[in-house]
Amino acid sequence: MFKKDSALILVVDDDAFTRMQLCHLIKQAGYQLAEASNGLEALATCTELHPDIVLLDAVMPVMDGFTCCAQLQTLPDAEKTLVLIMTALDDQASVEKAFAVGAIDFVTKPIQWTVLSHRLRRLLTANHAIQELRRQTQSAQLQEKQMGMALEAAEMGIWNWNLLTNKITWSDTLQVLYGWEESTFTGTYDAFINCIHPQDQDFVRNTDQRAIREGIEYNIEFRVILADGTIRWLASKGAAFHDASSVAVWMSGVDIDITKRKEAESGLEIRANQQAVIAELSQKALAGTDLTTLMNSCVTHIAQNLNVEYCKILELLPDGDALLLRAGVGWQFGLVGKASVSTDISSQAGYTLLSQEPVIVTNLDQETRFHSPALLDEHQVVAGISVVIHGKESPYGVLGAHTSKERTFTKDDIHFLQSIANVLATAIEHQRFDDALKTSEERWQLAVQSSNDGIWDWNLTTNEVFFSRRWKEMLGYEEHEISTNFHEWFSRIHPEHLDAVQQAIANHQAKKTPFYISEHQIRCRDGSYKWILDRGQAVWDEDGYVVRIIGGMMDISKRRAALCELQQVQAELERQNWRAQLFANITLKIRQSLQIETILQTSVAEVQKLLHADRVLILRLRSNGSYVVLQEALVPGLPVVLGEIIGEPSLGKSYIEQYRQGRVSAIADIEKAAFQPCYVKWLQQFEVKANLIVPVFRENQLWGLLIAHQCDCPREWTKWEIELLRQLADQIGIALDQSLILEKETRQRQELARSNQELQQFAFIASHDLQEPLRKIISFGERLKTTSEDDLNEQGRDYLGRMQNAAFRMQTLIKDLLTLSRVTTRAQPFILVNLQQIANEVLSDLEVSIQQSNGRVEVGDLPTIKADPLQMRQLLQNLIGNALKFHRPQISPVVKVYSQILHSQSDQVSVVSEICQITVEDNGIGFAQKYVDRIFNVFQRLHGRQEYQGTGVGLAICRKIAERHHGMITVESKPGEGAKFMVTLPINSNF
Repeated sequence: MFKKDSALILVVDDDAFTRMQLCHLIKQAGYQLAEASNGLEALATCTELHPDIVLLDAVMPVMDGFTCCAQLQTLPDAEKTLVLIMTALDDQASVEKAFAVGAIDFVTKPIQWTVLSHRLRRLLTANHAIQELRRQTQSAQLQEKQMGMALEAAEMGIWNWNLLTNKITWSDTLQVLYGWEESTFTGTYDAFINCIHPQDQDFVRNTDQRAIREGIEYNIEFRVILADGTIRWLASKGAAFHDASSVAVWMSGVDIDITKRKEAESGLEIRANQQAVIAELSQKALAGTDLTTLMNSCVTHIAQNLNVEYCKILELLPDGDALLLRAGVGWQFGLVGKASVSTDISSQAGYTLLSQEPVIVTNLDQETRFHSPALLDEHQVVAGISVVIHGKESPYGVLGAHTSKERTFTKDDIHFLQSIANVLATAIEHQRFDDALKTSEERWQLAVQSSNDGIWDWNLTTNEVFFSRRWKEMLGYEEHEISTNFHEWFSRIHPEHLDAVQQAIANHQAKKTPFYISEHQIRCRDGSYKWILDRGQAVWDEDGYVVRIIGGMMDISKRRAALCELQQVQAELERQNWRAQLFANITLKIRQSLQIETILQTSVAEVQKLLHADRVLILRLRSNGSYVVLQEALVPGLPVVLGEIIGEPSLGKSYIEQYRQGRVSAIADIEKAAFQPCYVKWLQQFEVKANLIVPVFRENQLWGLLIAHQCDCPREWTKWEIELLRQLADQIGIALDQSLILEKETRQRQELARSNQELQQFAFIASHDLQEPLRKIISFGERLKTTSEDDLNEQGRDYLGRMQNAAFRMQTLIKDLLTLSRVTTRAQPFILVNLQQIANEVLSDLEVSIQQSNGRVEVGDLPTIKADPLQMRQLLQNLIGNALKFHRPQISPVVKVYSQILHSQSDQVSVVSEICQITVEDNGIGFAQKYVDRIFNVFQRLHGRQEYQGTGVGLAICRKIAERHHGMITVESKPGEGAKFMVTLPINSNF
């Protein structure tokens, strides 16, 4: 049920009085209220507030109620807002129009509040119910979709059995589980039963009937047979549903594949049986069962558990050439104890010994690693597995299991066989140990007497220890001074090592380690401690309890001392490496800049952090012998020394001379140093307690001092601190030398730039001043030719012609020089230049040259770049003009102009990430590649004036334009094959 105070009603009416009355009544009725005076306000309010009901006047200026109602239906969540139109019109057309535009109801004016209030309450109640129903429907649809997704993800199949029609319907997942094909499966209950394993069909029928009859839950596991004969285990869970008369009408449930679980359960059962067998055989081995009896029991259990016809234990004979059939099951009578197999790699047993790992044979006829020995051929063996029975020093033999059918053995089968082989190995070693123990006892006394180690024998039953004479002598005792009590031994072990020794003994007793071994200190008679290596071997009785531990003690004091010394050397090397790395890091930071101020600032900061000094200074030696503090790094709270000047009397001439010679001053306590009183007073003024001073040299001259201060207390400066500071001072000196070189190079570059500028200005002025007399020569020459040519003889006319030609060449040369100088002196700012348009203008200028040479110029797509437009025109005009001029006789010139964009370029050509390459290619006379550098120089020509006109300045202008644009120009050419000029320019130059 809706709450009045939560329902929002919007009143829309252009009549203020009507709107006021309605708002008053609606508010009195307990509703929330909003109002609007026209349709546009109503749309805005609905968009913002989402009212539950809109009372909308039908007749309003600008936008009437019908139009407003229609637009309200287009707003988001419009279905949640009900529109009730108020109208004075009661004709049928107005009513139909109201409903047509989406109104839920209408009321006529004048409005009767009683009628309207009831309508509002019913509409709000109905709207609330509709919204709740819509929410529940969406929730149900979502839950249904989520359930379907969950079942599909879990690979569960759904089935429904109509008990009245005996028809079964199923999901796609269930069809996959049963391997059904729609063309063959009829969907009846009998068809379903036929898919079930024959041994499980009655069980499934009875369970179904019981669930239908008693109404209990249906929950079973059964097998089905797929079309390819594969057996699959399924778990099925469901329930029967009854009608009003308690008659079962249908069953529904889900099935899931549990084949892997069933296989795992079966495997667990097999492994459990195998583990039980291994445990039983292990107990027999520990109990000291006769070895032959144990072997016979092993082969019997293996044959039963692995379901094989044959099992064998092959013992490696002493000569190592053959294996004896020591025990077995299934072999012909009389072979056990007599038959043998070669250890050659050609047999399975020999191959197993060689590989030292389990060998599996699925089909012996198809085996390529080895051949079948006679023993296996005679018994028609097809498959088998074999493992090595390991001994302590050498293998005892091979344990194998075979069958006369092809078979794939599992990892569990291999593990089972290897575990029994390990049990046999333990039993064999135990017997060998018992045999060897008797021999060992006989040699014991001789070993005690002859060994240089201290021998001990601990009887754990009586807790007494036998100590040899040598054992006692190693600790400085006489024979009678130490009893056989156990505490004589343990009480002398160093307290810091006692727990470790006891743990090592306990680990060996628990067979966690093959023997007891420990390095520890033991107290001598004089109270000193000696490092010893203690080793021992336990002896276990038939019940597995340790009865004795026998061992020896070796004096390793010298070895430990040498080891300690080696560790100290290694530690020192590590410290040196660390210091070298630290020095390299600081040096890198100091050398990263070539600015003197940055170098000095970085130096004092890094040295202070490295030495943990309270203050680090750099002093600059002045010409008068005094020092000025240039840089300082200090901990907060200390007086600032930066800018202080230290006079020569404070340091003394002897100290300055000492620093000139490269000596270092390391003072641990200022008050105890033999300094001049004025210098001590100066140091005390800045709270210095200890200092370390290293000279800094630049160009082999004393430049200044690098100083570290300790201000809280005296400090002993270590050797590595002094040496490190000396090396850092050297690096500062190198950095200062480099900064000096940089300053010199900077001044040289500035001087060169100034010189170039003056030279360009001179060339421009000189060329400009030469033009005036040259024009007079040309002018008077023309007048002379016009007025007096007929009066001149042949020689005079020749002289006049030569003079005019020389003047014209001089004029062309001066113009080219002016053009060359103007590349930099009268350069224009860079703007966006359309090279395509520039090329077209150049072709227009060269139209006469193109026609005279009968040539053709092909211009491809050219980009728009940021450049000087006049210089770009000059560049293209020179290159295309040259291509037209230097063409081969009787061959029309063909000139191609095109470009390409080069990405991610960053070198001496451009510092931007994108550049363009403009290529001007011709089929002209070409030239040898060795002249590439020469042709771009001023006045350089490869041909005489009689062959081709020109001054040799054009290509020099092209190179200067390219360089001004932070680009470059290159050329590729061969004689008689034309030339290809390539100009590389930034697309967006920032210069």
